[in-house]
Amino acid sequence: MKLFRIIALLLVLSGVANAQKDSVYYGSKHARQNDKPTAPKNTVWKENVTWGGNIQAWIGNPTFIMVTPTMGYTLFKNFNIGVGGIYNYTSYNSYYGNYSQSIYGAHSYARYVIGDSYFVQVQYDKLHQPNLLSAEPNDKVWVDYLLIGGGFRQDISDKVALSTSIMYNVNKVPLSIYPSRVIIQFGIVGSF
Repeated sequence: MKLFRIIALLLVLSGVANAQKDSVYYGSKHARQNDKPTAPKNTVWKENVTWGGNIQAWIGNPTFIMVTPTMGYTLFKNFNIGVGGIYNYTSYNSYYGNYSQSIYGAHSYARYVIGDSYFVQVQYDKLHQPNLLSAEPNDKVWVDYLLIGGGFRQDISDKVALSTSIMYNVNKVPLSIYPSRVIIQFGIVGSF
């Protein structure tokens, strides 16, 4: 009788243990009910995202630092649009005292690449800068700049290129921070 109880208990336990069978342990071809097929991720858009910008610096007297990071997107072959920020710091010491200013703002651009190396570009800058026409020394004002021009880019790897451009300041205003209508820019352009 005792043997019969032990056999019955083992049969019950083996039935419960068999209920825990899982495809992970037994290699069943049937997927669990919680598993859902995953759709392939669409990462093609990442190939169209570009990054870049310019960095310029002169340290000493005067000191000039400018940083203009950008992010862009290639809408179709050879046509890229983008936005970015602008920060410019200038300071100098003179016999009459020390002077420093910070200028910041944003810019947007549209660039069309011709062939593999040349491009034409339209750029719009909006800068918060000192109001040179005001009697108040700390007075600042927003000023718009429209630049058109073109340039040359040289690939340094599959995804990075150096660029040089010559831009023309179309709407030269009395408040312009640019001493000339012609602006030469050096920068870097890359993609992911």
